[in-house]
Amino acid sequence: MGFKKSRKIILMLMVFVLGISLSAAALTGREIMEKADERETGDTQHALMGMDLIDKKGEVSPRTIEVWAKEYGDPADDLNKMVMVFHEPASVKNTRFLQIENKDRDDDQWIYLPALQRVRRISSSQGGDSFMGSDFTYDDMESRKIDDFTYKLLKEEKLTKYECYVVEAIPKDPEEEQYQKTISWISKEHYIPLKVEMYDKDSGKLIKLMTVEEKIEKINGIWTVFSTTMEDLESGHKTQLYIKQNKGNYLLEYNKEISDRRFTQQFLKNGK
Repeated sequence: MGFKKSRKIILMLMVFVLGISLSAAALTGREIMEKADERETGDTQHALMGMDLIDKKGEVSPRTIEVWAKEYGDPADDLNKMVMVFHEPASVKNTRFLQIENKDRDDDQWIYLPALQRVRRISSSQGGDSFMGSDFTYDDMESRKIDDFTYKLLKEEKLTKYECYVVEAIPKDPEEEQYQKTISWISKEHYIPLKVEMYDKDSGKLIKLMTVEEKIEKINGIWTVFSTTMEDLESGHKTQLYIKQNKGNYLLEYNKEISDRRFTQQFLKNGK
């Protein structure tokens, strides 16, 4: 759903406008990405979501997941933790994933696989692996530190109905990142990434594309994106991640109390 400084799925879907006044002429690529990075998304988020795996023939394999996210620690550090639980279909039911963002090192990631009945830590060597058969990798879901990249404002152009800044991000340490570079279309109105191109580390080819649907509305005063698609341009496979509805109401809430016990390996093991 990218989208806060992490490309974590829940934060990719829950985005908020930042009320800082800077003249358009004064903005650099880094300043634009800082504004996108710093936008408020609520202290907590809770959503019931669909994850559709779509093959190149258009055949869909739907999944249902529930996601909780919460800020923690010193507010100045802007750290988050997130847990996902797969509810459907039966083949992935009760699979659980936990990610905890760290200040000065890589995020911690664990997954509980019911078939194995154990919690497994995701190692850095697995960062490029597919997350649950989707077109998101474990690295796609990790947080990204602003200082780890250099930025360049390439141009300004309209994408669908939104005026955008187009910003290139290149990692300072290429060995630490899975892409050679990314190019993001950031809406001037919301500072939301509406499109992100991802380029292969070795060939430099465009290999993946992330887009959000045009609909951007406020829920509880927070600008929200309701659907995100990640496409593998080489295989033609896509993953659509979206917030589910019940009787026309989106199953998403912000700033509701969430127990810290939910963000533990114990919760991964037993769901409690």
